[in-house]
Amino acid sequence: LAGTKYQGQIKDAIENQPTVNNQQLLEFPKEAKVKRVIDGDTLELESGKTVRLEGVNTPEVNQPLHDQAAEFTRKLTLNQKVRLEYEKGYEQDKFGRLLAYVFVIKSPKLPYEILVNLELVKAGLAKVSVYEKRRPLIYQDQLLKTQAQAKLKKLGVWNLQ
Repeated sequence: LAGTKYQGQIKDAIENQPTVNNQQLLEFPKEAKVKRVIDGDTLELESGKTVRLEGVNTPEVNQPLHDQAAEFTRKLTLNQKVRLEYEKGYEQDKFGRLLAYVFVIKSPKLPYEILVNLELVKAGLAKVSVYEKRRPLIYQDQLLKTQAQAKLKKLGVWNLQ
């Protein structure tokens, strides 16, 4: 008799579980609103998902220009609707964060989209990260050209060396 009682409880527990299908687990949003800026190259979306900016690396906590990079990203993205673009096959990192190019969507205040990844490099607040054993990034040429200009002008991180 006890087995029947527990079978009923197990059946109830299974039937009352929230359902999450694999498509939801692998969801890569195309558009979202930025809820929080964690640091210069990491955002949190309203959905709770964390986005790491693809192809760039900003200074870490306690490094020079960390706060400036975080504030730069905050001014561009906080509470803004953004468009996310992914590298095929590299949509997430080992920590489960989305890896994306983040575009602030044009609005009445902004007549065109802004690629946040590129703007950080242009301001000298991020270095480009490319991997030799990986195919070139979608925006690799633009990022590297912009980085070369920031280096020549000795902007941000290029003024520290």
